Amino acid sequence: MVDDKFYGDIVSYDIHTYWNNNNPKDREFAYNLREKVLKEYADEIEKGDIRVHKFWDKPIGPHTLNMWELDFKKPEIFVKLVPFFQLNHGKLSVLIHPRTSQGDLKDHTDNALWLGHKLRLDTSFLKD
Repeated sequence: MVDDKFYGDIVSYDIHTYWNNNNPKDREFAYNLREKVLKEYADEIEKGDIRVHKFWDKPIGPHTLNMWELDFKKPEIFVKLVPFFQLNHGKLSVLIHPRTSQGDLKDHTDNALWLGHKLRLDTSFLKD
């Protein structure tokens, strides 16, 4: 039997993939990684199990580098996507964080996982 809930009060996960817009190779790699997600997880995206968001060419919110984001709400997606990013993120930094009742600040910092280099976020955007 597959457990349909995350541990604790985790409702969902966000994955942010960052690149430096001053580096065309990093931008291209990030774009191609997003395209690979769109292709490899097309069924899950079509069903609404994964939502892939805009490719940002500027920093936004607490994110101090350009990024693209995806989110999901099912544990069975976590076991597919996290290993995918572990093996495919190259030199890019990737933030994996839960959404909980503990608030955005804690979810983006204390509760976060990082692949690659951990980036400094502008936490003034985040609420407790």
